[in-house]
Amino acid sequence: MRRVLALLVAGSVFVSATVSAYNPPPFPRVAAQFLGGAQNYESPAVQAQLAKFSFSLLQAYPQWETNHGTTYQAVTQAIHAINPNALVFYYLGMSSLSSGYTAETNKVNQQKWWLYNSRTSGSPAPDPWPGDTTVNSTLFPAPDANGDRWVDWFPKWAVAEYYTPNPDIDGFYTDGVATGPWVTGDWNLDGIPDDPKNPTVRQWYRQGYARYFNDLRADLPAGKYLMGNIADWALPGAVLPEYKGMLNGGLIEGMIGYKWSTETWAGWQVMMAGYRQAEALIIAPNLVAFHMVGAATDYQSLRYGLASCLMDNGYFVFNILPPGQTNASYGDTLWLHEYNANLGQSIAGPSLTAWQHGVYRRDFQNGIALVNPKGNGVQTVTLETTYKRLSGSQAPSVNSGQTTQTVTLQDRDGIILLRLNTSATTPAIPAPPTQVIVH
Repeated sequence: MRRVLALLVAGSVFVSATVSAYNPPPFPRVAAQFLGGAQNYESPAVQAQLAKFSFSLLQAYPQWETNHGTTYQAVTQAIHAINPNALVFYYLGMSSLSSGYTAETNKVNQQKWWLYNSRTSGSPAPDPWPGDTTVNSTLFPAPDANGDRWVDWFPKWAVAEYYTPNPDIDGFYTDGVATGPWVTGDWNLDGIPDDPKNPTVRQWYRQGYARYFNDLRADLPAGKYLMGNIADWALPGAVLPEYKGMLNGGLIEGMIGYKWSTETWAGWQVMMAGYRQAEALIIAPNLVAFHMVGAATDYQSLRYGLASCLMDNGYFVFNILPPGQTNASYGDTLWLHEYNANLGQSIAGPSLTAWQHGVYRRDFQNGIALVNPKGNGVQTVTLETTYKRLSGSQAPSVNSGQTTQTVTLQDRDGIILLRLNTSATTPAIPAPPTQVIVH
């Protein structure tokens, strides 16, 4: 999401000063990434929409309040008034700066905290996103008179700028929490440019982020949550000891829908392994977002993404990717009919093996979720009893409200079905039928 920082002059986020213990919602769990677009959070209609999600990731920058005639505090309070359990996080970009951040740019200029090609001389290294300049976010730059490096100074600035005047915000969402840097430069200030693919250089980068998050947490009152863009954490084989236990949640950006998405180039199984790999690094309340982009009316793909998310404990986030575009604006809050299904809590752990014909299943108090992975072909499965389809106009041929005991799923498809009878007792989880299971 660093592209949004460059486009919109990014901002920051913090968790509420009086937040109570977070209670995980029933499934399906859904969240919103609304960083781009109009950013019209002052609109009562937008506030009502955001309040429907378990948490929202919103944009923030120094001029937003003036431009929109309100405060982050007022926006957050309005959302909380509609839904006290809805969390609101604001965006921070730590690894680079664009022209709208005068205070930060002045400080980095003064201390020579940019990333340079050789020590602290020459021109600062540009960020991969046009218009941004890379900050040296490692522990190598010289501290200022207070003993602070960029990774210490920036969280203090963010707290003073965004949290102190807006104490009801629920936390910060920080971008770029990657496995390593994207930019070649003299990260350790020894006069020699460092390859960003070098494992040692990547470790320096992670150590800087770990220091930043430790400082940010220390600068906030207890009860606030820290989130990050953790797309890299789901990459195959990622080993990230510096990041374990550092964040309360994160967005695994682009799990499905982009050309670079893991599901696109490596398939469903590798994507799901990455999903769980990232989840294992997160601490309570485990606000891990399974992010997908795609066409607004491609309901089969949307069901596929949501059902995949339901195979574990994450929160589903969807953003519209317009036809012909390579990047979503992250400026929408599409509401699917499936989000209205109250599955209750799970009665089975994450689904790690196929249930029938290569189709995966997870059971909940009030229903089930099925997902047919990419490459598995069209499959028909038989259920142990009769279930009810959801009822909705978005995909009425699938969500017809009718009862069924057999379900045909297309390749890359999924579905939510409701139990006909729910009671205080926990439903039994059926054993897989005695059929050949395709893996």
